[in-house]
Amino acid sequence: MSSQESKVPVSVLIPAKNEEVNLPACLESLSRADEVFVVDSQSSDRSVEISESYGASVVQFHFNGYWPKKKNWSLANLTFSHPWVLIVDCDERITPQLWDEIALAIQNPDYNGYYLNRRVYFLDQWIRHGGKYPDWNLRLFKHEKGRYENLSTEEIPNT
Repeated sequence: MSSQESKVPVSVLIPAKNEEVNLPACLESLSRADEVFVVDSQSSDRSVEISESYGASVVQFHFNGYWPKKKNWSLANLTFSHPWVLIVDCDERITPQLWDEIALAIQNPDYNGYYLNRRVYFLDQWIRHGGKYPDWNLRLFKHEKGRYENLSTEEIPNT
């Protein structure tokens, strides 16, 4: 990592269960994050071992069948080192260009969160049509300001 690619003062939250296939590439893309939490749900594969090998803090989550689920539980119970949290799924990657944008965006005191435009890939091809792009998601926000609503996927467009 060069001096231009210094650590970004963001805490990353990755919900996971049996993601040994996806975690290495995901965690590699998060090398600029100052703090990474993998919130695991009793994986039976090597997810925990892989996460720890990349320096992530692994926290076990035991779902009781009721709301709030993993992300809200994590936002309420983890001790973050930074006000900004970035939510990343195991099959997602953060590009160097996006890291540069995040580093600038979190310096603006006028905002509490940012929507990220996710690109969906299938067989290494970017899906630009069929309602999958643009795909704006609130994934970067001040953890004290945001929570997820208890909505079923039937209530949310394009899910």
